[in-house]
Amino acid sequence: MNFQKVSVVYFSGTGGTKRVADAFVAALKQRLLEVMALPIDCSSQCHHEDNEQARFEASDAMILVYAVHAFDAPQPVYRWIEGVSGNGRHTAVISVSGGGDVWPNTGCRQRLIASLTEKGFVVDYEKMMVMPCNWVVPVNDDMAMHLIQALPGKVDKIVGKFLAGEKRHCLQQLSWLRRKISEQEKIGARSFAQKMTIDEKCSGCGWCADYCPVNNIRLDEERQIPLFSDDCVMCFRCIYGCPRKAIHSEDFQVLKVGFNLKGVETRMAGKELKPVTECCKGIAWSGVRRYLDDSDGY
Repeated sequence: MNFQKVSVVYFSGTGGTKRVADAFVAALKQRLLEVMALPIDCSSQCHHEDNEQARFEASDAMILVYAVHAFDAPQPVYRWIEGVSGNGRHTAVISVSGGGDVWPNTGCRQRLIASLTEKGFVVDYEKMMVMPCNWVVPVNDDMAMHLIQALPGKVDKIVGKFLAGEKRHCLQQLSWLRRKISEQEKIGARSFAQKMTIDEKCSGCGWCADYCPVNNIRLDEERQIPLFSDDCVMCFRCIYGCPRKAIHSEDFQVLKVGFNLKGVETRMAGKELKPVTECCKGIAWSGVRRYLDDSDGY
């Protein structure tokens, strides 16, 4: 396809999906295309250019990247889609998960692709990317580094296929049961932040309020502590990103060890990685093994 301008639109909570989006931007620029990176992010610290909507409308194609939330795309992505028009724009939909294209993530692009199609986008290509898991089960540093190192090559292949006009559509379906679970999880996520606690380490710096991607946090003017509203999307950015580690949740989905990709890279600098078969053992990581050994069709 003869694209000249490509928009990379993405929603990222704790940084893994932004890494993927950045890799797409780099791969497109290497092909001398004009690229606009557009984060779906309402935080006061997210840079938005005044003319970015006009630039998006002028793009020939879009690559939409998001982390899987509740077997689906995050709610902010759907809100963004409501405000734009596809106008026949060719699109690749890239979901990002910690486990790969395995149950229960199968079907995680189905509803989103239907929404895009209704708005006039032409979805030519869809694919799952894998980044280190940031919820429920922590991954070891060797697995995390294998995924980080594999990212540029995986993205380069996808970009090449998308620009060449290759079509890729998955037949996996989001079952009725998983759809209901997804709907209930998204409803529950709205009040998730209200159950979080703030300890004495909080300095009232306002980092969490400044960086919340959905503006769900404000700083109490008198006590200088964060107050949470009921529009949380459970991205965990405030918990993992708090400079003083003062925000906590007892929810089993939150990693007690935290999540920081730069920390992984620092700890693993110069170290030889264990083989994939050794650091990705067990059925829970079968999708990761397939992803890393290229047996998933990359």
